[in-house]
Amino acid sequence: MVITPEIKPKWNAIITDILRAFVEICNEHGLHYFCVGGTAIGAVRHGGMIPWDDDIDVCMPRPDYERFVEVFNAMDSPDYELVTPYSQDNYPLPSMKLCNKKTTLMEDEHTPCVTGLYIDILPVDGTSDDRKEALRLFHHYHKIKNRLSAISKRFSLQEQFALLARPKEWGQFCYKTIGFFFRKSYRRHLLKELRAISMKYPFDTARNVLVYSGSYGDKEVYPKEWITGSPQFFSFEGIPVALPHDYDAYLRNLFGDYMQLPPMEKRQAKHHKAYFNMDSRESLDTVKQKVH
Repeated sequence: MVITPEIKPKWNAIITDILRAFVEICNEHGLHYFCVGGTAIGAVRHGGMIPWDDDIDVCMPRPDYERFVEVFNAMDSPDYELVTPYSQDNYPLPSMKLCNKKTTLMEDEHTPCVTGLYIDILPVDGTSDDRKEALRLFHHYHKIKNRLSAISKRFSLQEQFALLARPKEWGQFCYKTIGFFFRKSYRRHLLKELRAISMKYPFDTARNVLVYSGSYGDKEVYPKEWITGSPQFFSFEGIPVALPHDYDAYLRNLFGDYMQLPPMEKRQAKHHKAYFNMDSRESLDTVKQKVH
């Protein structure tokens, strides 16, 4: 399904409302966060959503990330839910999402996971002072993360064995086969491995940090001093939001001249959506029938 120009204002309004709720919770409980990636660029360059973007991303230092889970789970929110790797057996990611309870979203037709429209919340972890070691951990983490994604997908037997015709997919075939027979226990094992890597270097004593769940490769390792200290505040669709203390260094590390608009051919959303309903929450069975 496609977010057309006609429905995009409604889509943006829903996820911006989730961001507003998230910021209010953080402010009320003294939790640290900051907008990242395209959301940070949007705040600085556009005062809100990048016109062609369709998601919102925030990061939290690991201690605040863990505390947010405790705080939210103690709430009885009628409008929002926190989806984590431990709240849904079919959830394919190691990070979490704050979702709108009254909407429906399935991102991958092969991954039987239904949430609402959401914002991504990613933990920032401490890592080694040695950048080579930090990158080694990052790449090892992503290998395990890819296995989690592989076992979260569901394929027909025909689709499964079709992978054998492509040697580059043999690894995927192996992990999908393990997932077919031992999905729950192997999933628990992978999540345990991912958490062990994340917690190897405490955030409080680290000089470098790492966003293990980030999508910017080696650039996800950077000095902690960029994000500590007083945050910088910008307006995001009328919401005062926090950016890293040295947001300029952070954004230049990821994007170079982030104030320069990308060429027209790159001005497009990057996330696939198999199905969504912005007006109500539908069950997994209902969504599967509509998608397949």
